[in-house]
Amino acid sequence: MEKFTADRIRKIRKALGISQKEFGRILWAAPTTVEQWESGECAPVGMHHRLLRLWEQGLANPSLSSTLKSPEANDDPMYLLYRLLQPLYEIHSAENPQGPI
Repeated sequence: MEKFTADRIRKIRKALGISQKEFGRILWAAPTTVEQWESGECAPVGMHHRLLRLWEQGLANPSLSSTLKSPEANDDPMYLLYRLLQPLYEIHSAENPQGPI
């Protein structure tokens, strides 16, 4: 599993134009955890690692930026999580239109 460096995590957050507190809220991580990631004290693992990878890939997509600015994004972190993961579900659906076997 590739490791996220403190600089890489900070770069993702700054590219999204959000604070550490907001970044943590969206990722379902405590603000102190985000501070530790960005200082290099610890690195994200599991779900947080995967979400950061998806966000990093999504930075090239203008729809991610517009999603962050939508009114729903301010009130509901699950909305942001859904919007982040939605392209993956669409790819899965296209590969398996019959649904699960």
